[in-house]
Amino acid sequence: MSTKSLDRLLEIDKRREADGFNKRIRFRRILVGNGRFIAIPYIEEEKLIHGNFEPNNEHGRDEAGHGDGEVGNVIGERDLFGDGDGDNGDNNDDGGAGQGEGEHGIETEAYQLGKELTEKWDLPNLKEKNKRVPTKEYVYDLTDRHRRSGQLLDKKQTLRRIVRTNLILGRLDLKNVDTTKLIVSPHDKIYRVLSRERVWKSQAIVFFLRDYSGSMSGDPTKIVVEQHLMIYSWLLFKYEKLVIPRFIVHDLSAKEVPVKAYFVINTAGGTAISSGLKKINDIVESEGLAKNYNIYVFQGTDGDDGGTEIDTIAEIEKILGYANRMGVTILRYSPERKTTYEEYIEAGGFPDREDVFRAQIMSSSGVTDDANEETVKKLIS
Repeated sequence: MSTKSLDRLLEIDKRREADGFNKRIRFRRILVGNGRFIAIPYIEEEKLIHGNFEPNNEHGRDEAGHGDGEVGNVIGERDLFGDGDGDNGDNNDDGGAGQGEGEHGIETEAYQLGKELTEKWDLPNLKEKNKRVPTKEYVYDLTDRHRRSGQLLDKKQTLRRIVRTNLILGRLDLKNVDTTKLIVSPHDKIYRVLSRERVWKSQAIVFFLRDYSGSMSGDPTKIVVEQHLMIYSWLLFKYEKLVIPRFIVHDLSAKEVPVKAYFVINTAGGTAISSGLKKINDIVESEGLAKNYNIYVFQGTDGDDGGTEIDTIAEIEKILGYANRMGVTILRYSPERKTTYEEYIEAGGFPDREDVFRAQIMSSSGVTDDANEETVKKLIS
């Protein structure tokens, strides 16, 4: 009932936005132990202020906002996410759940976005892997056995017990079997009964890879970040612990970063697309991930490259050898001119492998939210 009531409130809140008002319901995810989060809905009240502040101290003036300096003067600076460059370095708190508000802030909005998308999408080509984990899902199946009574008679097991019983009683001549003389005891009847069984599922690892070189500044980075945040939000809501996200950024070289850094950091270096792909292959190989996990790769780039075609094609071939899906967003600056990366993809014949490889070409500017959602849908579907 509580879930239905919340869904109704979310629908009302969505209509507020359609009428030109801001949404008021927000979600905050709180760490409750063992890497588990709970989502807490709350409402942001609007503050309406009329006239001037009334004096509230003995000097006849309000303390709030009183001091030296003019409006707009910078009184201090603080990096939004600490070290700013996104390196894991020696700071083990960067990627840890429950460490600071940065990651929680992403997941707060991700919950609602994921809820809106979860009914539309599923991870493609999921396969059973060696490693599986228990879920919160249960099924009822005729798996347990019970004597004397139950839902379905297990004829094979029942026959075995009847034969065993009659052998013990000496009523069965193996050289001349007469089934009409067999005694059937109620205790010999074996039934299958409904049992509540926990569902075990294979896990997936999703690699998010984005080009953060100098040519990606501005709209291209914004588009890729929005698409990857959309996918990340959906995974958080629908798959919970069944999906492990990993975040890779590259310019001329590649590195793995925590989630909160992935969505904000930028640089001004050159581009070697193969470095990011190679980083993923190195991780999968060194950690033996392909055997135990379904693997997905979602990449965003403007397609400019300072690397080599042969290296890039070779790294993509490796990824497609174990990945369930590789989805690439390429942002063109000129609609008429193919990017270098597009030429690589065509040379490798990857568009013909649509079951595992998908590439979407977009403009590098002026992209709407609907266009982003449609692109993500094509990458996943």
